[in-house]
Amino acid sequence: MKGRFSWWNEWVKRKHAYAQATQKQMDTDRFNSICAGTGLPNIHQKSTFKFKDVADGAARFLGHAPSGEKPYARIYTRLGNPNTEYLEKILFQLECEHIIDNALAKDEKSPTIASLVFASGMAAITTIIMGFVKPGDALIVGNVYGCTDSFMRFLQNRFGIEILFTDATNTDNIKQLIAKHPNVAAVFIETPDNPTLAVCDIEAISKITEAHEAMLIVDNTFCSPYLQQPFRLGADVVIHSLTKYVNGHSASIAGAALGPYEFFSKDVYPVYKDFGPTPSPFDSWLNSLSIQDMGVRIEHQCATAQKLAEFLENHPKVNRVWFPGLKSHPHYEVAKKQMRYGGTIISFDLKGGYDAGVNMMNYFARPDTPMELAVSLGSVISYIEHPASMTHSAVPEEDRCLRGITNSLVRLSVGVEGFSTLSKALDASLKL
Repeated sequence: MKGRFSWWNEWVKRKHAYAQATQKQMDTDRFNSICAGTGLPNIHQKSTFKFKDVADGAARFLGHAPSGEKPYARIYTRLGNPNTEYLEKILFQLECEHIIDNALAKDEKSPTIASLVFASGMAAITTIIMGFVKPGDALIVGNVYGCTDSFMRFLQNRFGIEILFTDATNTDNIKQLIAKHPNVAAVFIETPDNPTLAVCDIEAISKITEAHEAMLIVDNTFCSPYLQQPFRLGADVVIHSLTKYVNGHSASIAGAALGPYEFFSKDVYPVYKDFGPTPSPFDSWLNSLSIQDMGVRIEHQCATAQKLAEFLENHPKVNRVWFPGLKSHPHYEVAKKQMRYGGTIISFDLKGGYDAGVNMMNYFARPDTPMELAVSLGSVISYIEHPASMTHSAVPEEDRCLRGITNSLVRLSVGVEGFSTLSKALDASLKL
């Protein structure tokens, strides 16, 4: 089905010319330098901006903005705010700095990628989907977060959008589904997925989707731009829950999406404008502040997670550990190819089953332990949770079990407390 997206051919040309890269991640020092920034703006805690004159107001409502400002900005904070714009620029640089370099080298004047910040990760996901989906479309969906899963089912039940759930780690599954369903408009994946940490081969999937004019949308929350930069691997849209690694302190909820400039400006932004999934100026300022040390935080968390995963894999009370940095992980080679490190999330199955998991989590619910019983991730605080009864409880039980989300599965998000502290606490909880 050709001609689905008016912007597709130009985007694919630019994707090959500017976005895909042999170097899978940005240099660490450069990444940290962009995070630190040099111009964190003051908080513009206001809903409305005054115009210089009538001509200025009229121009802004037509989308004409002075250099350095986003179109439609400085009208109403739902449409744009200096704090949100600053955060959008930093995220754009972290995911797409190589695109800027490549475009400048070829004297490209028009933009290739757009960046939008939202009030939550789910606001980013739903707005992007509503920016293109239409009756008769199908979406291929991998193993995704519980609320993403339920939104996809809502689209199917309410609007008749065909949702094709599949194991996206098996690239052949996607190839077969696209061949069988020419109405597939997009493939939506998380990698590593939540909570089994299975890894999808972004580059391999992108070759299939590109050939069939289907968007490849990658939820990059579990990696952040520090560990994985999907545009370099062929992704068309990249989404984040900024609540996790970008904020890193569980102090704000926000989301982000980046993708083809023409698609975002013509199709996504009108939905964004009318649905109003806008973050507050303070939340954008807070995330701009928190992002300054993101790379340094994640570097430390990844090193601790690697040691903890090895510790748990050898623990007599643990059946199995899922962690992309372990050689025992079924997708270790793919993770090694596209991720900087194995990440900071560990999932493991306890020999004592559900009861052992309850004992462990109740242990960490105590105020005298170095971890919290909570469902978020990416924070400087370590969090532990039970996906089957918490984050993925909305997923039908049969589907959960098929995806490996059993009643004995535990998910751990590693913070900055350090290996010795966390390993001792985990060992104590396992001996209960």
